[in-house]
Amino acid sequence: MKKRILITQIATLLLLVAARPESWPLFWTGLAVMALGQLVRLAASAAIVKSRTLTTTGPYAAVRNPLYLGTMIMTAGLAVMLSSPSRPLLTAGIWAFAVAVFGWVYYVTIKAEEAFLLSVYGKDFEAYKESAPAILPCPRGLAGFFDTAAYSREVFRKNKEWRGMTAAALLALLVAARIKYGF
Repeated sequence: MKKRILITQIATLLLLVAARPESWPLFWTGLAVMALGQLVRLAASAAIVKSRTLTTTGPYAAVRNPLYLGTMIMTAGLAVMLSSPSRPLLTAGIWAFAVAVFGWVYYVTIKAEEAFLLSVYGKDFEAYKESAPAILPCPRGLAGFFDTAAYSREVFRKNKEWRGMTAAALLALLVAARIKYGF
C-alpha cells in the first residue's frame, strides 16, 4: 500500500487528538511495550536487504514481517499510553480504531508485498511462506533473533530506522506532556 505511512500518521494524529491520557502507570507500561516493538524493528532493520534478496535470517526466520510486527507492538504500546481508566468507552474506541486502521493497512500491505515477492522469488518465497508465519512469530524461528551473522551495521544505516525511533520518542514525550499538564 503506497500511502500506508501517510494513513498511519493521520490515524496516529487522530488517536492523539481523541485520547485523554491520564495514567502514569499506563504511560510507563505503554512505553515499555513501545520499546519492545522498537527493538523488534531495530533487529529487522539491521537484517533486511530491501529489493536485493529474500531475507530469511535473523528475525525473518521467526516471522515474515518483523518490521510490521514491531510497528504493531509499538501501536499497542501507544494505545496503552493513551488509555484512560476514567473513560472506558473512550479507551475502547481508541483501541478499536487503532486495531481497525492498523490491521487493515498492514493486511493490505502484506498481501501486496507477498504478491510482489512471489513474482520475484517464486518457489523460494513459497517455501519461505511455509516456514515462517506472516505476523505472529513461530517459536522455532526465535533463535534467528540471536544469529549475529544475520545483522549488518551498513544495512541498518541504509534502512534509516532512526526516523521511526525519533517519531516514537516524540510521541512518548507528547503523551507525557498531556498527562502532566492535562491537555
